[in-house]
Amino acid sequence: MSTQRARTGLLVAGVLALALPWRLFLQRRFFGWEESDYGNLAMIRGVLEGGFRHFDMNHMPGYYALGALALAVVGDPVVAARLVTLTGGLVAVGLAVALAARLWGPTVALLAGLILVVQPELALYSSSSLREPVYAAWLLALLAALSRERLALAGVFGALAFLVRMDGALAVAPVLAVHALGRGPRAPRLLAALLPLGIAVVAWATYTRVDHGTAMFWGHSVAVNVETGLGEEAVSRLDWLRNGVGVSLRLGAWLMPWRVGWGTWLGLLLTLATTPWRRHGLHRSWALLTLLLTGVWLGIGLVGQHSPDHNLYWKWLCPIVPSWVALGVAGMVRVLRTLPRPVAVVVGAVLLVQGLGANLVETRRQVDRSVAWYKPQLELGRWFEAQVPADRPLLVDGIPAVWIDRNPHERRLHSWFDVPTGGDPQAFARWLADERIAWVLWFVEDWTQAPIVAPFLAAGGVWTSGPVTLTETAREDGYGWILFRVDPTPAPDAPAALP
Repeated sequence: MSTQRARTGLLVAGVLALALPWRLFLQRRFFGWEESDYGNLAMIRGVLEGGFRHFDMNHMPGYYALGALALAVVGDPVVAARLVTLTGGLVAVGLAVALAARLWGPTVALLAGLILVVQPELALYSSSSLREPVYAAWLLALLAALSRERLALAGVFGALAFLVRMDGALAVAPVLAVHALGRGPRAPRLLAALLPLGIAVVAWATYTRVDHGTAMFWGHSVAVNVETGLGEEAVSRLDWLRNGVGVSLRLGAWLMPWRVGWGTWLGLLLTLATTPWRRHGLHRSWALLTLLLTGVWLGIGLVGQHSPDHNLYWKWLCPIVPSWVALGVAGMVRVLRTLPRPVAVVVGAVLLVQGLGANLVETRRQVDRSVAWYKPQLELGRWFEAQVPADRPLLVDGIPAVWIDRNPHERRLHSWFDVPTGGDPQAFARWLADERIAWVLWFVEDWTQAPIVAPFLAAGGVWTSGPVTLTETAREDGYGWILFRVDPTPAPDAPAALP
């Protein structure tokens, strides 16, 4: 047993020796998944400055508390956030490889590890400041504890997963219950497994009731995803259901194999179909967790009905990737072992190359998009800090605003959500003058409120109304924003003197 454990340790170390430099390489080239990468920096700072007493209700406290602890040590919110995320992603990879080696042997573990090194969402988001890799780490830690029948510890990891993402409770609670009831004494095992999660849920609901005025901490997040999806376009309940099923089918049969490779995807289906569902053990618990996590992901697609190619689904699938890949490779290797060895080697190599190749192509695509869409906004935020005096108020949202907020500052930043003019051009101009706004960053997307408050700025160029003149100085049409300088409107020329 000690020899097998040593071999597994060497295998895990070898995979992590590939994963770490790849992620450090990506950190210098990947400029984020979206605004959340940079918004998390400001929230981490806010948690530390608030003495760990104030957390955003919609984002849960787990990741931000860890980030704030790291910030207290390193002093830089970017370093702190990336350190926590990178650690979470590496732990998830390491545990997935170790558990795969224990259940299916070193071949499955090695192949799964190679895929997890370069899988786009897991690699890129572990190189960012998103919370999903930390969530994945707690899920894999839960499975590791269940493999040793340490029910209370598994419950703690389940609670920690919930405190990173609220939907975690929907997946981990059934897994903990089923595993606990798999052998006796059932009542004490069930209590040990579920008590930590129950305490976490009640504690968080109590906190949000006191600090945010509602115990239904999930309400706003659910409402936002439903409102911003495509579900409102349905003309009937049947139409809504048809749309939702269509989104879920495309996610499961199109996006999944695209992200993990066709061989892994087909192997996952085989593993789930042949899992001994009546037999207690890690095989069943891991398959059940994977099934439930996937079900929650597809359920979000069913209810929210965002377009299947929306990048929100990429973020939400990230924590499921380690389970998908490990179970999928196990199924793929199982099939290959039924073939003659030369055939198995050729087919396995083709499937592996296809999967790794697709992963690298997708990684490049997401990196290129981040360079085109998010790097310019980051550079704009840096320009504001370096070139615009701190006493000049800004009307700015998105990445530039949250980038500035990552550190304490004396600037006055106004959000489009706070502009009280209701789309009236003259009122907007007066408000800019009254607030002494020096720069305006206008966005194309409706959710930013900019096109609703100031649709008259969509053409860019020069816009004059009353006391102010806005002059376009920069724009980026991929993501969609225009930067305006605000100047006082020149006084009209004096009339010629009368004879």
